[in-house]
Amino acid sequence: MKFLKGHLLVAASSLESLFFTRSVILMCEHSAEGAMGLILNRPTEASVGDVAETVLNEPLDWEKPICLGGPVEGPLVVLHAEAEQADQTIVDGVHYTIDADKVRALLSQQTEPSRIIANYSGWGPGQLEGEMEEGSWLTWPAGADLVFGDGGEDLWTQVMQQIQSSDLARMIGVAHLPADPSAN
Repeated sequence: MKFLKGHLLVAASSLESLFFTRSVILMCEHSAEGAMGLILNRPTEASVGDVAETVLNEPLDWEKPICLGGPVEGPLVVLHAEAEQADQTIVDGVHYTIDADKVRALLSQQTEPSRIIANYSGWGPGQLEGEMEEGSWLTWPAGADLVFGDGGEDLWTQVMQQIQSSDLARMIGVAHLPADPSAN
């Protein structure tokens, strides 16, 4: 199996897990030892301003929502485009940071584009591969446009449409399908 770091893991319509229904997950790690990713389309009611006292030890007026990255408790993660503040690069233009000092700097500067995420999604060795064989997940290449887009429920629909258009194009042997076929 090819490793999926830098791809989106997209919940199939048939996925039975209520937690992951219609999820779009940015895969940050994937190897024989397991996988880790961050759900991009689960904004919470909490904002950066709500947690600034705890994270920054000072108030911050930034109403940017914090996303729930998965069911596994973990550190606050910032996905952003600032290469010099990166702990790791996921794909071109998308960097991952959990280092506390860098997170504080990114939040204090109200860095954009960015996505602030609490918790993560994780799989043990072979677990994700088994779920994929069952048809629970689809994959799509990640890009900054999708990672930093609106991130709401529409992200799942947007990515699913891209996957379906790509599958249809392959089936009928064309390289590109227009977004609006009536424009032909």
